[in-house]
Amino acid sequence: MAVDDDELMTRYQAGNADAFETLYSRHKGPLYRYFLRQVPRECVDDLFQEAWLRIVNSAPRYVRRGAFRSYLYRIAHSILVDFYRRHRRMQTNGDDVDVPDPGAGPAAAHEQTVLRERLAAALRSLPPPQREAFLLHQEAGLTLEQIADVVGSSRETVKSRLRYATARLKRELRDDDAEAMERSA
Repeated sequence: MAVDDDELMTRYQAGNADAFETLYSRHKGPLYRYFLRQVPRECVDDLFQEAWLRIVNSAPRYVRRGAFRSYLYRIAHSILVDFYRRHRRMQTNGDDVDVPDPGAGPAAAHEQTVLRERLAAALRSLPPPQREAFLLHQEAGLTLEQIADVVGSSRETVKSRLRYATARLKRELRDDDAEAMERSA
């Protein structure tokens, strides 16, 4: 039976390094993509490392107040806010770390790449609060309440941001499809 994240953090707090390794393994991909889709690629590794360093440094003071995942993304959100303040701009890269399925043929691999690029561009077009709410929901799997806790907003504000983000992404991807069909006709 898998041990939950909060129990792992408690074990790590007590000195169990394997517990940290398990936490890291579970959350490294989604956390990395969370940063990757919001800041320039050259900054991602530093922010990702800073998040895990803060987890390590805060372990002695960790108190279970909710899901570990919310705790992790509150830290990540704080790091993003600091980054934006330092750079005085809201930049996004939107690149993805996924690669096409090597078993797929060239046409399928190309289609995956094009779709990923379209989605990345659509994500970049979202206002930062909507993009962050969407990524916290989709990448991190956080609930509305957890996202509200992470970003310091109400549940209804988060719900609204998600609704607007989803509608805009659908509209942009649909518009891209319509343009592609017109070009091919």
